[in-house]
Amino acid sequence: MKRPALLLALAAALPFAPALHAAHPAVSGEMAGVWLPDSKRSDRAPRVPLRPEAAESREKWLAEYGPVDQRIDDTNASCIAEPMPWPARLIAQYPFELLFTTDRVTVFYEVFGSLRRIPIGTPRNTFDSLPSAMGTSSGRWEGDTLVVETHTIRRDGAGKPTGDAPISNARRITERFSMGKDEAGNKQLRNELTIVDPVVLTAPVKFTMRYKWSPDIFVGEYLCQQDIWDQNLQGSPSTVPWRK
Repeated sequence: MKRPALLLALAAALPFAPALHAAHPAVSGEMAGVWLPDSKRSDRAPRVPLRPEAAESREKWLAEYGPVDQRIDDTNASCIAEPMPWPARLIAQYPFELLFTTDRVTVFYEVFGSLRRIPIGTPRNTFDSLPSAMGTSSGRWEGDTLVVETHTIRRDGAGKPTGDAPISNARRITERFSMGKDEAGNKQLRNELTIVDPVVLTAPVKFTMRYKWSPDIFVGEYLCQQDIWDQNLQGSPSTVPWRK
């Protein structure tokens, strides 16, 4: 193709270039950046309505493996991050960062160095997806609201040792991220979560988390194993019996 013809072809294609990717709305610029949990304005962990058979299964597990010793039977003490929605509902002051790129939202959590990759607009092929702590997510925009649906979440324990309800393969989590302001007029990120698990729950579980805009906070490196190694080098006694 001659140069003038090539230029004309490229110019003709430019108006259609944005259609190749789902553009993020302007509000994504407000959502992008570092946030801290707003513990005073967020909902606490809600009551979980277990189906009778799920409650019975949990009690059977506790009878067989209990009593629970929180110094040992704690995934965090063993540097294992709890699965979703734990990182989203955590009220401890660990920051996270939202990064918007073409057709994707990436969430960097400081705690446990957890990472979520959320494709936007085009659902990813999940046929070979394996259960993981963050699960498999896909997102879409409904106006200025970012809707994220997550499934294939790793199942851990029987619930009581970590404070979470039992999880089945049918669990689905829907998050609705939107922008707002707190009573002082400060920028606020809201996340309305709905957990559906028909195998375990008698009804959906809903709660809302709120986060504070924190542009001066840096999402740091979180190496849980470093603490264990430092205790080993320093000869410091550990509060976890199996580490002694």
